[in-house]
Amino acid sequence: MRRFIMELQLMNERRHNKIYNDESYTYKIFNIDYDKKDVFQEAFITSKVEELDAHAPLIDSVYKKDGQWCIKFDLIKGESLFSLINNNPENIKEYINKLVTIQTSIHTNFCTAIPRQKAKLQYGIKNSGLDESTQFDLLEMLDSSPKHKKLCHGNLTPHNIIISGDDYCVLDWNHASQGNASADIARTYIWFKINMPEYAELYLDSFCNMTGTTKRYVNQWLPIVATARIYKDNPEEFDILKSMIKVNEY
Repeated sequence: MRRFIMELQLMNERRHNKIYNDESYTYKIFNIDYDKKDVFQEAFITSKVEELDAHAPLIDSVYKKDGQWCIKFDLIKGESLFSLINNNPENIKEYINKLVTIQTSIHTNFCTAIPRQKAKLQYGIKNSGLDESTQFDLLEMLDSSPKHKKLCHGNLTPHNIIISGDDYCVLDWNHASQGNASADIARTYIWFKINMPEYAELYLDSFCNMTGTTKRYVNQWLPIVATARIYKDNPEEFDILKSMIKVNEY
């Protein structure tokens, strides 16, 4: 694998994988300890989303080489929205509106073959490590929330959108589910609060203005989504996530 990787161009580096390109394909190469089950789960979900109008990358193959799993895609060209924001901050409103337009377009799709958002959130809450009383309240909130079946990316950040002229590609569908669009928006809003806090409210304003959704409705999802995120055990996120878990306010 090392000799193979040396012949590729590194495009992006993540916590659990690295993205490489050659002249014909894009390769998502996972860390050697990454669970095979999660690799095939991502490949399965992506293959289902390929069939929809969601601009998912096209999978060529999934294989293991020298102990590392790889998903091989048709070539993905362009620049990440994250890079565009960093390099052209004066265009931030345009880029945020682009993100929201893409995200709301994703939400117009339906895919019954992928996991249910409610089940994923329930699992995250039950394994968050918070006290039982808080978990109970959050599960009650989740159970009483509107039941939707829209396609939700589950982790749509500027890193996961590749722009190429007027076209784009949406990466990393491993967290996708069918559920409530505003819960999906809450997840992206939380990402902004942690990673680009100066743009978080601009993002939420753009979504609410574009869709007619109230901020209060999106905010009702924050304790639920933040608690489910705690389960992922990223220490650098804990304080911000914990600050959002105020059940009595909602």
